[in-house]
Amino acid sequence: MSRALIAAALPIQTQELFGNDESVSALSLIGSVAALSIALLIPKMTILLGRARLCALGLILLTVSSGLFAFQLVPTQVAGFALRAVGSAVFISIISMYIMDHVRRDQIGRSEPRRLLFIGLAWTFGPIAGVQIEVLWGPWAPFAASAAAALVLLGYFLALRMSNAPVITSEARSAATVSWSGARAFLAQPRLVLAWLHAIGRGFVWGTFNLYAPLFAVQSGLGKQAGGILVGVGSAFMLAMPLWGWLARRYGIRRISLVCFPVACLGMLASGALPVSPLVAAGFMITATLAMSVVDGYGNALFLRACKPSQRTAMTPIFSTQRDFAEIGHAAIFAVLLVVFPVQVVFVTAGLVLGGLTWLSLRINDRL
Repeated sequence: MSRALIAAALPIQTQELFGNDESVSALSLIGSVAALSIALLIPKMTILLGRARLCALGLILLTVSSGLFAFQLVPTQVAGFALRAVGSAVFISIISMYIMDHVRRDQIGRSEPRRLLFIGLAWTFGPIAGVQIEVLWGPWAPFAASAAAALVLLGYFLALRMSNAPVITSEARSAATVSWSGARAFLAQPRLVLAWLHAIGRGFVWGTFNLYAPLFAVQSGLGKQAGGILVGVGSAFMLAMPLWGWLARRYGIRRISLVCFPVACLGMLASGALPVSPLVAAGFMITATLAMSVVDGYGNALFLRACKPSQRTAMTPIFSTQRDFAEIGHAAIFAVLLVVFPVQVVFVTAGLVLGGLTWLSLRINDRL
């Protein structure tokens, strides 16, 4: 919810502050590079600080970044993007470790759709609420609400009294001190690499939609509120995660991917390439997000099933770099493309990435 509340307000206000579309991509790139720089240090930081302190630190950084955005100044905007990305990377990495410690492997197929259902709730109502809050109280208000959500989560986490799990062993300590060796070990396992590439592709598409759909809505004449609604509706299909998870268990991850990725590919390509009205283009985007939500029904199951228990501390932060690589990818590409092309080019690019994900899905084991 902390991230979703500013999903529409942040790119729109950044575009207004800098006066161009490519600035949104440039600042996103800065944040992603900062997060990636921290990512491979997380195993060692976990040993030095402990999981609980590191998790709390991630939430504090999210809170501070929201406060910086509220100033609407160029330096604070740049710093806000960096701290937001780092805070998210740290928090999500540690939470993933806790999940693998406390959720049995045979329960992953049921726990992942449930986890994504609650994420869907936030991303359905958060962008819409953020825009309404901005209309009622001003440009600073969504960021204040975002900071409040992060602080509530921090308070709840502290109340749970989570600490270092028993999985922090001498093997984990050794892995934490040689993170680059851990990266080589990760890349040597094809199943982990496949899960990582799939997550990068999915993150690229969702990041593109969440960041640029609000800009598309404003520039096409639909308006700021329509931008929040578009992101909210596009995420609303995640509320059906229990159904999507059942479909993945019933028909298998491979079959679901080979059906849904092509549908999402066509939807994104049509929204960006066809000369249609803004409402029709938005409809194509929604169709693509529906297909993407079905695919997300299996969540990170490809990684969770492939990762050995003894490698969790070393492999999880490396896998978590998928978010940073996804954001670096679309930020770097769009920072160049948006100088020459209108905002629709980002959706065409997302469609091409979905075509690549369709090809990668052929490599998923038939038994998954």
